[in-house]
Amino acid sequence: DSPPPQEEPEEPGEPEEPEPTAKAFLDMMASAKKPLYEGANISQLDAIAQILSDKCQYSTTRAGFEANLKTFGNMLPEGHCLPKSMHETRKLLGSLNMDYEKIHCCPKGCLLFWKQYADDKYCSLCGASRYHEEPEADGQKKQTKVPVKILRYLPFIKRIQRLYFSEETATQMTWHKKGKRYADEFGRKKMGHPSDGKAWENFDEKHPDKAADARNVRIAIATDGFNPYGMSSASYSCWPVFVIPLNLPPGVLMQRKFIFMSLIIPGPEYPGKNLSVYMQPLVDDLHHSWHNGTWTYDRASKQNFLMRIWYHYSMHDLPGYALFCGWCTAGKWPCPVCR
Repeated sequence: DSPPPQEEPEEPGEPEEPEPTAKAFLDMMASAKKPLYEGANISQLDAIAQILSDKCQYSTTRAGFEANLKTFGNMLPEGHCLPKSMHETRKLLGSLNMDYEKIHCCPKGCLLFWKQYADDKYCSLCGASRYHEEPEADGQKKQTKVPVKILRYLPFIKRIQRLYFSEETATQMTWHKKGKRYADEFGRKKMGHPSDGKAWENFDEKHPDKAADARNVRIAIATDGFNPYGMSSASYSCWPVFVIPLNLPPGVLMQRKFIFMSLIIPGPEYPGKNLSVYMQPLVDDLHHSWHNGTWTYDRASKQNFLMRIWYHYSMHDLPGYALFCGWCTAGKWPCPVCR
């Protein structure tokens, strides 16, 4: 029998102008590649990055940092492009920054002081104070401006967008659909990537419109508690939440640079049944990305596309699974698989 006809590869479309976020980032990277001075082997961006790294490592003050910039600038040839102040440095690196949000929480974890509760000073469920209180001379308590508990949220959509700003990682983000698969000696497909699983295939059958574009991103969520003070006597349980894009090839999928911290849930107690309260910002972004998408520039195809992101898997130990999924792992049927 003759082999089945091969499908012709899709022809790439005409190159497009990057969307505003990508354009600002790419323009900044292009300008920062210029040498620090004529004939230099180091670029402007590399020089600034090294000086900032030293500032962070040795806790240099702003005045000390600007003094170093002035000293280095006097040693360089005329016409150098080293900034002269912290303000100029931040302005130059503005397109590289990725913001994060500080969201005040109820001390007991009842709710977040945002959206409809953004202006509240006391929890509407338990009555706890949003801010620390100080006693006054008449015996009354006065609220300060220092919040009792802060949830830190690092939006993951912008961080996943950055993966498409590089041609190498933009190509890797479509591996789950275009990558080479491996089989054992009997011709059976090996389970070497989440896309080889039945859950992945089941999703493709239920949502063919979302699965059609290989650039859409499926993520895994992982969380666990730890004591930031190590083995000291202070008991404190902090819960970071990580977002992992699953489109990447097996060799790079679990590399540290592709695991994005998205939430830092404060302690000192573990979140317990209120974990869903702290997950609200992440869930809101997932909801927005599923229904609306985000315009993203694909450096590999030189085109803009509407990127959609959805939660596909989670990775936890059993205590973390109990909080995240609401399954009692300490009772009669602790195993969620075989019970």
